[in-house]
Amino acid sequence: MRSPTLAVTLALALCLTLPAAAVAATAPAPVLPADPETHYQALLAAAKAAAPNVDWRELRLAYSRRPNFNGMGPGDAKKRMFEAGETGDCVTALSAAKALLDQTYVDIDAHLVAAFCEDKAGDKVAAQLDRDIGAGLVASVRTGDGLSPASAFTPIDVDEEYAVMRALGARVTGQSLIQSGGHAYDALSCIDQAGHQATYYFLIDRVLAAESAALKPGSVSEGGPPGHSP
Repeated sequence: MRSPTLAVTLALALCLTLPAAAVAATAPAPVLPADPETHYQALLAAAKAAAPNVDWRELRLAYSRRPNFNGMGPGDAKKRMFEAGETGDCVTALSAAKALLDQTYVDIDAHLVAAFCEDKAGDKVAAQLDRDIGAGLVASVRTGDGLSPASAFTPIDVDEEYAVMRALGARVTGQSLIQSGGHAYDALSCIDQAGHQATYYFLIDRVLAAESAALKPGSVSEGGPPGHSP
């Protein structure tokens, strides 16, 4: 029997963990601090000490408010991590995942790849922790069911959109940018492992603002869909 792929294993493991983590997505938005970097570092230290019982939404948003945040994602570093994991080279994949987490502790994929490789190495405690953190991060992006603009997910960058789809076991087959109610959304057409098709919506006001800020500092603005504050 063929062994499950990295993507399938991550999705199946996460599905078992998500229901318990979903409450984190409903936490109220924090009061914005005067110094976003200091605020993020304080939350990060507290999160590492308390994980997985953390308000992951607050930590993600604090990360996105840092002055050097550009929303572009880790790019090639993550590609190398996935390639190593898919070929069974967990030594390389785990090292790459930990390097990513040192830079971006809120990276969903890095936590789940780390959990996959820690499981293979027999480190069940570390694997469960990383799996729970990954589930908490996914739950914090899922601020609705994602099936309409009004109930859209709220990522801090495009990378999170695809990380959530991978974690849910869905393969993205198409992407389009839409405008609705004065907000911008990515609409991702997907197919799951059973062949079912669906379109998921991600509010990307914050993503576009971050990309704009990377080109023109000081241009960041925030928005949210009806009933949601990202």
